Amino acid sequence: MKKYAFVILLCCLSMLMSCTSYKSLVNYNESPPIPSQPQKINNYKPITIQASDILQIKVLSTNPIAVQPFNLSSGESGGGGLSGFLVNSEGFIDFPTIGKIELKGLNIEGAKSRIAELLSPYFEQTPIVQVRLTNFKINVNGEVNNPGSFGVTNDRISLIDAVTLAGDFTTYSSRDSILIIREQDGMRTFGYVNFNSPDVFNSPYFYLQQNDVLYVRPDKAIVNSVRDPATRFLPWISAAVSITALFITLSKI
Repeated sequence: MKKYAFVILLCCLSMLMSCTSYKSLVNYNESPPIPSQPQKINNYKPITIQASDILQIKVLSTNPIAVQPFNLSSGESGGGGLSGFLVNSEGFIDFPTIGKIELKGLNIEGAKSRIAELLSPYFEQTPIVQVRLTNFKINVNGEVNNPGSFGVTNDRISLIDAVTLAGDFTTYSSRDSILIIREQDGMRTFGYVNFNSPDVFNSPYFYLQQNDVLYVRPDKAIVNSVRDPATRFLPWISAAVSITALFITLSKI
């Protein structure tokens, strides 16, 4: 019986040393449980225009000749030598015919309304104004399969979208303390989210802002194996010892 106990113990040790914790690989599995009823979204805030943002602005009307003075031609710059309208450090853009327009602190819909209001004296009917933030990007690095900088085509992106763009977590990702670095209004803030908990959906960092940086830390197990390369072979050694012991035991039966 002692021989069988010894074999079983070695097999158990082998499994523990060679396997990553199942719970650490499953998202949203910690308490509180995922709600069974729909929840109101309270943590989404539309992105706001900041200094150094680049805006693509297009004015549309039933009279194509009337809008020509207000639209940049292809490749033309609205300041700073860039294609589009550059928001300067004081929060203004230089708009054709009208001049300086303050947009800093407004969301996209607010910017549309502000520009349309200033344009209304030039048209019989208020024109349609399209505004898009062209430099909206996020950066994801660390333990993801495809780290990098990703452009965002709309004005709403979540942490889940960002991780998906980066090819999802790796086997060695530490999902319980993902760092988000955010710069806004001359201030830098740091936040952490736990992907193992459903509380991630209520985090103020769940919806990302332009130029946010996500860093996914490696799990401690992989850090230790990198620090001491010999530990990479321990699971294989343990498995070999277990199999050898099993054969020796069976041969003596």
